[in-house]
Amino acid sequence: MANYLFLRGNRNKRFFIDIASELIQRGHHCFQMKFELGELLFKSGIKTLYAPSAVSKKQYPISDDELLTLPIYNITFKRTILKKRTSKSELEMYKRYMYVIDQYIKNNHIDVICLFNGYHWIDQVTKYIATKYGLQIRYFEDGLFRPYTITYDSNGINAKASVPKDPDFYDRIEVNEERYRKYLFHPENAELTHRTKESLIKVALIKLVSMLGAVFRLNPRLYDHINFWEASKYFVTKKLFSRREEDIIDWPAEYVFVPFQVARDSQIFYNSPNVKTMEMLLKVTVQAVKSVNEKENRNIKVIIKEHPEDMSRNSYHDLKQAYKQDETVLFVKKFNVHKLIKHATAVITINSTVGIEALAHHKRVITLGNSLYNIEGITSKCDQLDQLDEVLLQSLQKPVNTSRIDKFLYYLRFKYQVEGTINFPNKATAKNVVDRMLLED
Repeated sequence: MANYLFLRGNRNKRFFIDIASELIQRGHHCFQMKFELGELLFKSGIKTLYAPSAVSKKQYPISDDELLTLPIYNITFKRTILKKRTSKSELEMYKRYMYVIDQYIKNNHIDVICLFNGYHWIDQVTKYIATKYGLQIRYFEDGLFRPYTITYDSNGINAKASVPKDPDFYDRIEVNEERYRKYLFHPENAELTHRTKESLIKVALIKLVSMLGAVFRLNPRLYDHINFWEASKYFVTKKLFSRREEDIIDWPAEYVFVPFQVARDSQIFYNSPNVKTMEMLLKVTVQAVKSVNEKENRNIKVIIKEHPEDMSRNSYHDLKQAYKQDETVLFVKKFNVHKLIKHATAVITINSTVGIEALAHHKRVITLGNSLYNIEGITSKCDQLDQLDEVLLQSLQKPVNTSRIDKFLYYLRFKYQVEGTINFPNKATAKNVVDRMLLED
């Protein structure tokens, strides 16, 4: 029997509660630490500490310099986007919470720490403590075949995932063709098909409660990239976007599809050493495509799809104006991503999950960043941006290794991912996740 500690979950605050409840039913001990006022709206039978109530002036013994080296999203965001330094008072706040977390881990003899994503300051300072004690860490994240899978990994998420990189590993995999064809993007468990739509209003209200908690010092300030104004813009934009008609486009004979990513996402901060903005992504892609067109006497276009989660923050107005007279470039806001992939000559991405969807269509995929699907014979990785034209040309000239891609996707979907849904509670998800946890633990 193990003692599990669950920390800050995703925006579905019941997700960790459901998993912990399933573990308890199987004889394990579970604990939870809550850090925001909105979390208190969710009752559970788990032993829980509301961390702000236990914070004092006592601090965990770690230097400011060492804290600043941790990949903490808030620190990175301030340094990269806001061009600000993290204040001494904020670092002291981290240390005070670290002291509480450290004491809670020791007093409850915790064996396993469960984190969601892992780059929030709460996750990073807890990971630091857990590593000192030699404790096991388990990472959760939205799945790669959304909305019916969940990422669960003891190593990390995205580029740090424990997905094998050896192409020979995948060549040895046997694929159940019927299972692959029917369930790659659909759930095998019928219970998961009866999901209710996530309530954006409910998510917004919970976030508002936590923001008010920070204002009245009932919980710490959790995010630097979200304030009331940003949250309000996001909510309104999301609502309006859902009612927007799809764009109408004239299909080019040949085009490279470039899916924009959330510009300030952890994928860009920590897994994209060469491309830090969508402007740069478009610039190097257009240069490469024009070079290939000139060498091959072709007329390949570039279609960019904006990321729906980024629209409240980035209109890309100046970027669109800069390329307004460029007949090579076409922007779309709302369009079925599978159609864009289906007709594409190739897909160029930093490390988006769209790359996985493109592989499912047997498309040539070129990555400019670090990704769990950077595997020989599956994708082409471009490490030197000035060589993207050569990488693109080589990719277009060689056949797609459909067999290896299918084996890789089969492993990813049916061996690596856990079937379940993040954004609505159900017993099937909790059971599947706990089955995997106990199998690996």
